[in-house]
Amino acid sequence: MGQKENYIYLYGIVPANELDVTPFSPFTGIDKEQKATIARYGDIAAIYTVVDAEAYEGEALETRMKDDLEWLQESAMHHHEVLLSLQKQYTLIPMKFCTIYLSQGSLEEKLCEQAETIETLFTRIKGSEEWNLKIYCDDEPLREHVLQHSPSIKEKMKEIESLPPGRQFFEKRKIDQLVDDELEKEKNQFCEQIHAELTEIASEEKVKTAWSKDVTGRELEMSWNSVYLIQKNQVEAFLELVQQKNEESASSGWKFEATGPWPAYHFVY
Repeated sequence: MGQKENYIYLYGIVPANELDVTPFSPFTGIDKEQKATIARYGDIAAIYTVVDAEAYEGEALETRMKDDLEWLQESAMHHHEVLLSLQKQYTLIPMKFCTIYLSQGSLEEKLCEQAETIETLFTRIKGSEEWNLKIYCDDEPLREHVLQHSPSIKEKMKEIESLPPGRQFFEKRKIDQLVDDELEKEKNQFCEQIHAELTEIASEEKVKTAWSKDVTGRELEMSWNSVYLIQKNQVEAFLELVQQKNEESASSGWKFEATGPWPAYHFVY
């Protein structure tokens, strides 16, 4: 019988010289059988495990990811936890879940081909952490504030007081829409101002799409979702500013949630 064929499951890549300072500790790979290991290609080191080619071949893997939700959840968590551990030790370029190479040769070819880009990424993210900020808002206190303090809405409400009841009904509906528009404008301006202040602390930033309540399962609406690449010596200042804004804005219905540190997912792709 021929030897069982294997593929390469890649977790991430790190500068080879960092392994001389912090030796790599093998861990159990995604298949729970093989140990993860390293391969050096010049200044770049790959952290990977071998997996059964039959199980991780494109169509088979796609079917498994679709049909075996327990495996998918467990494996995705394994991948995430491995990356969290590695990023605490090394300057890590994390791979997406289930990044597969057909052979050592194909992995080496890809890394050598991308060596210059990889070295640039190492320089960009070295000594940094990725942090995520989500801002939630209770619309009711803010809506009340808009009603009380918006000159255009106050003027409009005064105008309709003298109208017949039927007209008032339709004009009030217009006011509701006007309040909604003003509310969104206020929320966007508030979040953009917070983002601008945090950007001064961060090396890089990216604004993401805010999630709906269906995704978050939260009562409050998510108004803002952004990620920041922050030098480790600036993280404390970042978190202090978030906490300060949280305390200042809580009475107005705002809630800030900063999470991290994460591998630099959003700054390497």
